[in-house]
Amino acid sequence: MVRRSGLMVAGYALLAVLAVGLALASGWYVVRPTPPVTLEVAVGGKGGNIDQLMGEVRDLVESQSASIRLSLVHTDGSATNARLVAEGKVALASVQADIMTAPNVRAVAVIAREHFQLIARRSAGIRTLRDLSGKRLALPPEGTSGNQNFFALAQHHDLPLDRIAVTAGPVNENFAALERGDIDAIAFVRALRDPATIEAMRRMQAKGDGFFFVPVEQASAIRLVKPYVTESVVAQGTYQGFPPVPEQDTPTLAIGINLVAGADVPEDAVEELTRILFEEQLRLAFRTPLAAGIARASQGGPSLAVHAGARTYYDGAKPFLLYRYRDEITFLISMLTIGYSGLMMLRLQLRNRRKVRVSAYNDNLIDIASRAQQAGDLETLHRCRSDLNQLIQRVMRDFSEERISDQGFHVFSLSWEAVRASIAEAIGEMRFGDREAAARPPAGSGAA
Repeated sequence: MVRRSGLMVAGYALLAVLAVGLALASGWYVVRPTPPVTLEVAVGGKGGNIDQLMGEVRDLVESQSASIRLSLVHTDGSATNARLVAEGKVALASVQADIMTAPNVRAVAVIAREHFQLIARRSAGIRTLRDLSGKRLALPPEGTSGNQNFFALAQHHDLPLDRIAVTAGPVNENFAALERGDIDAIAFVRALRDPATIEAMRRMQAKGDGFFFVPVEQASAIRLVKPYVTESVVAQGTYQGFPPVPEQDTPTLAIGINLVAGADVPEDAVEELTRILFEEQLRLAFRTPLAAGIARASQGGPSLAVHAGARTYYDGAKPFLLYRYRDEITFLISMLTIGYSGLMMLRLQLRNRRKVRVSAYNDNLIDIASRAQQAGDLETLHRCRSDLNQLIQRVMRDFSEERISDQGFHVFSLSWEAVRASIAEAIGEMRFGDREAAARPPAGSGAA
């Protein structure tokens, strides 16, 4: 009997040990560190605005989440992005709102807006859509939003397509053709202040030509046919402040950029990404202004079904921005005094640098004026005028990049104009003197 009781105690003890071991194993399984899930995101062209925005999101996700990571995939545009996410080759993608998607694609958020832009070489004389008749126009590849939107515009405005030489190709190649003068205008859809667009404009201006933004009128009427577009404006000076590019507010169309995911992408991963997009939006906006356009996936009008993970966040999201950033706000307040004194010192240094830069340009101006005053031939005067034009180009570039103050630029401009007028007058007088000398009969010719 005692032996039997001992066996029972041993059995119970073994069961207890097994139960404790099972509990410990279960607890370890629940709390064990698991590697984060990597989600591939198709973002379009490398170096574009969406690539930069999602690059910032990727870095923020890495610092703020233990469960997900993002990996960016570069493609040739929204149409390819939509296909990749539909085929399950990537988890997420940026897709323009007017691109058709498969039934298994779900919306996560609106991350930006892109604008239809029709740009012509200034020397081409294209000021309206009707002026495209008889001109050479390059569009993005067939099937892209920029290509399709142009033909929608052409149909609405009854443009004579048979009298427009239309070609299609990658946007960057179209810009290169525009710079070479092989075409007169290009149309494309990109976010405003896209780096590649700004660089192309600077190269064109350096060659002595420039761009004219052709207005796209009647956006409200076009929306009746293409409900995904909205009215928008490319504001004066969007791409350059001085001289302003464009030179005036230019009406156009805007198209939302959706972040989409495959329906089978895990809900918790999409919920975590959505949480970071919105709860860290302020931090993102400090890193890239494009993040200010992040908004919830559309709940009204033509829109994709919202991904279950994003919907979970939207349904439970609470506005606790101040609470979320209480540490940053406290730190900001505590640093205001030190920051203010540092800002004043930095401002003083910047002002001194601007003064030194303007002073150096004024010295160059004085040197040119002195050489022009001592010039004894037209060649020297023309060389002075060329140096003067190059000098104003450098000054205008520094002014547009805020290396020279408004006051400094104004004072320099007045001095520059005075020197320019003086050189022009000297050239005119020398040419007049040469003509008189040529008309005067040579000495000893016998003329009365």
